[in-house]
Amino acid sequence: MILFTRSQKHKLMRRLRALHDRYYDAPATEAATVAEYLQTLADVRQHESPDYPRGPRLHLGCGEHRIGGWINADFVLSGAQDALIDVRRGLPFRSSSIRFIHSEDLLEHIELEEGLRLLGECYRVLKPGGVMRLLTPDAAAIVKRVYLSAEARHLKWCDREFSAEEPVEALNMHFRMNGEHRFLYDYPYLKKALEKTGFKVTRVKWNASKHRELQYLDLRDFGLNVFVEAEK
Repeated sequence: MILFTRSQKHKLMRRLRALHDRYYDAPATEAATVAEYLQTLADVRQHESPDYPRGPRLHLGCGEHRIGGWINADFVLSGAQDALIDVRRGLPFRSSSIRFIHSEDLLEHIELEEGLRLLGECYRVLKPGGVMRLLTPDAAAIVKRVYLSAEARHLKWCDREFSAEEPVEALNMHFRMNGEHRFLYDYPYLKKALEKTGFKVTRVKWNASKHRELQYLDLRDFGLNVFVEAEK
């Protein structure tokens, strides 16, 4: 297997960032840009890690984002799933059977107590030394950047996607998301909850990880999210 050189990786990340920003800053949603971004992620994952020898990998809350080589699971059928799972009822996997978990924009869609139980379930099914990569909206960043600072870039996106023009409207949309969001975490609270579950927590950055299996998975980084990796 031939891995990317450092310069090739930097070029790739610049390309991903350009596609990401083109989507976020466009006057209207660009389906072609989203498709190209997803394909670029898939291509680099295949190039960097075509074989994953270190055990099963679980993608929770996959939506329409299918990741090759992973068990893609969600509660709503979209065609991307390998398994239909209601995470509020637990995870149908044996204890210590999963090597990696990836979950983006799932935790905020369930009630707090359900979310805390899910963290416990993730700890249970992970192998010792297994890692969960978790991305979720950052309540503190949303309040600061969308409401208090009223950053034009975020307000423009909220107006485009939700017809939420004023800071207070945009704040409510991020927190409520038309009733789909149940509880938003900030980093200190999420870290405390994960550590109480038994995890060792590291704050990480968009599409970056010391584990090759957890690189190039992330869909968004608007400066309003928490990125963590939690090791059992």
